[in-house]
Amino acid sequence: MDFPATAATSETLPNGLTLILDPSPVAPVVSAQVWVETGSIHEGPLLGSGLSHFLEHMVFKGGGRFGPSELAETVQAGGGHWNAYTTFDRTVYYIDGPALGLRSFLEVLAAMVFHPHLPESEFEKEKDVIRREIDMGLDDPDDRGHRLLFDTAFIRDARRQPVIGHRELFDQITYDDLRRYHATRYTPNRACLCLSGDFDPAEVRETILSLFGDLPRGMEHEPTLPSEPHLLSPRVGRATFAVPASRLTLAWQTPPAGHPDQPALDLAAAILGRGRSARLYRALREERPLALEISAWCWTPVGSPGLFAVSAEVLPEHRDELLAALRQLIAAFPSTALDHDLEKARRQIASTQIKTLTTVSGRATDLASNWHEARDLDHTRHYLQQLDRVTAADIRRALGNLLTTPEILTFLDPIDAPESTATARMAVEAPSPESFSLPNGTQVSLLADARIPLISLQAVIRAGAPAESSATAGINRLLAAALPHGTLRHDAAELALTLESLGASFGASAGNNSIIAQLSGLSGDLETLLPLFGEILCSPALPSDAIERERASQLATLQETQEDPLSLAFRNLRPLLFGESGYGLASLGTETSLAHLDRLALAAHHSLHFRGPNLTLALAGDFDLSRARELITAAFAGLEGGDPWLPAASKLPESGERLQHLAKKQAVLTLGYRGCAALDEDRHALRFLQEWCSDMAGPLFMRIREDLGLAYQVGATQFHGFDTGLFAFYLATDPSQLELARTELLKEISQLATQGIPEEAFERVRATVLSATALDQQSPASIARHAAIDTLFGLPATHHRELTGIYQALTPDEVRSAASRLLALPPCVSIVMPE
Repeated sequence: MDFPATAATSETLPNGLTLILDPSPVAPVVSAQVWVETGSIHEGPLLGSGLSHFLEHMVFKGGGRFGPSELAETVQAGGGHWNAYTTFDRTVYYIDGPALGLRSFLEVLAAMVFHPHLPESEFEKEKDVIRREIDMGLDDPDDRGHRLLFDTAFIRDARRQPVIGHRELFDQITYDDLRRYHATRYTPNRACLCLSGDFDPAEVRETILSLFGDLPRGMEHEPTLPSEPHLLSPRVGRATFAVPASRLTLAWQTPPAGHPDQPALDLAAAILGRGRSARLYRALREERPLALEISAWCWTPVGSPGLFAVSAEVLPEHRDELLAALRQLIAAFPSTALDHDLEKARRQIASTQIKTLTTVSGRATDLASNWHEARDLDHTRHYLQQLDRVTAADIRRALGNLLTTPEILTFLDPIDAPESTATARMAVEAPSPESFSLPNGTQVSLLADARIPLISLQAVIRAGAPAESSATAGINRLLAAALPHGTLRHDAAELALTLESLGASFGASAGNNSIIAQLSGLSGDLETLLPLFGEILCSPALPSDAIERERASQLATLQETQEDPLSLAFRNLRPLLFGESGYGLASLGTETSLAHLDRLALAAHHSLHFRGPNLTLALAGDFDLSRARELITAAFAGLEGGDPWLPAASKLPESGERLQHLAKKQAVLTLGYRGCAALDEDRHALRFLQEWCSDMAGPLFMRIREDLGLAYQVGATQFHGFDTGLFAFYLATDPSQLELARTELLKEISQLATQGIPEEAFERVRATVLSATALDQQSPASIARHAAIDTLFGLPATHHRELTGIYQALTPDEVRSAASRLLALPPCVSIVMPE
């Protein structure tokens, strides 16, 4: 299926700023993005210091006519959701929100990006914040593995330096360095402003000219980037870390983007390691259970060598055997039959790219990325056309040539492990949703929308934490992971191959109240996908060998979360609030409970919960209503009926406190309160309170992080359960500042309990919540998920469409009253501290 040609326009203003406009009236939302072509590789004499990332932080301290709090307040008042990120070669600032806020969003972006205050009084304070962030990265195995790979693969390339910088080099950055770097690199001729969404192009262009048109062009000189020499011999890198399993990466250097072999190598990576039917996954995880997880990927940047790699997680005792088998399979790959897998890989990549068009943010990112990489707004479409022209012979030649070059091998091993031996823009009005029930009690919602040729099926099964006990903790998660491993009619390989050949994806997860399964694909494949979805849910094979592999993977994840301070703090918080049952249980289970979960246990759990009265199903996207009803009736008619499973009442203990020590650098504090049930009237007010406590303009961020510099990470989170819920506050800080941070956090919570959200900030919070609601109702997957979950709790399938009216009617007094009820009792406290 062809990637739609864009109707967006591009022009270069006299000062060099590129302007990309993608008007689309589908939904009243917009995405405004400024891409500055400067990143960590452009830091010149300060390469490796993280100066680009530091500057990204500092521009949020005010700009133009806005002070630091006024920037956040203006975005919030417009309902915007904003953030930024820095990579090797770009820094991106973006605001997503309602179309009515576009002018204020543009004014904020112009002020902060091109006219930042960069207050010297905030310089050292923000440095301390980033020092904590550097420490958190050093505590993260994924970050350490990434650093190890790039440090091994490159010897001169600037990308071997971490974007955030080395601590000792970061400490040397001066205030003058910061201002000089901004003046030199943040110039309009190095930037792109991309807008996608509901706006009038002529009107918005005038606004942009008034805000950005007078920016002075910068000098065209670029820093000299060191070139990476050809790899002359194999390279091996090894490090140890507190992880339960080894992380292994086998890689080769690739030519840069634009090389004729790039499309063939991308397809080779997809064939080898993309999805459950991929060759490496089938051979080294399913048929020969050596890897816990395995995938292949190809990264080809512009102008510099890239990497073709296979990454795997493996128990140390299987590491060398896996490496030998991996080398053997890859070496034999060019001589195997590829035609069928080639079509599957093309479909997978095309499906992924098409899905980016479902949101304004996705469309803007695609367009700006195309400009950044190729100066061609249709680069994605053109590249997919290149993929269509690749033959099996091209893949054999390209990969065969690559495998003649030296390999790069890295291991991130457990500490005690031995070393290895070795855009349709036309608005389409969707028909009214249709809801019905099958004879067995299954409730079905059909939400048709023909804008984009995608469909999404979402099934929600009433289960979750209250369906587990201390002996079966983790069973929902394990059952969800086992579902894709075949049905009574199709084994796992056939199932994965069928789905991935269509560019479709199936996933299942376990939450607090349910197991959720989803299947997404192209609309033309509904006749195949819907019956398969029914098979997976109604008659899963649950093979014992697959359960064993998923158990090993879940156990490794469990052990890893026990080494993550924030995850561990929340894990310890739950039993303090809810006891040793229901919501007090860890969703991943325990080592003891997982050891006793076998096929019999999973089959019994499936039989109890996967029944008509416990299941709600929603289909959203481009489909025929009548045919969808027929297919669903046939696919799910075999589910048993009977009485629904109902959770037991939660047993709520008194409040408590727990301290645990962990060999990490930062301290984490969590404060938990018993929150709302799913249908509690306070849930809407607490949505406002959570937003206020998590926003960059909110009291926690402004007081604890900005004014006092006590925490790098601070915010609030919540979930709603069958009869109770959780509302929690959290922060990550330096251990020496924990008590002061705790005191200040409790002061802010006390003020929330008595005052709620200040009236002068309330409308900004409302705008942000309304914006988030609109942004969350764009894609078929999110629409179907909302409908299925709401139906499970007895609400209409269209309840998500009513939220805007509910939030618009909410008053400060209602939020204040809900906050006082929530925070009336002392919190449960969970702390994780360094040893």
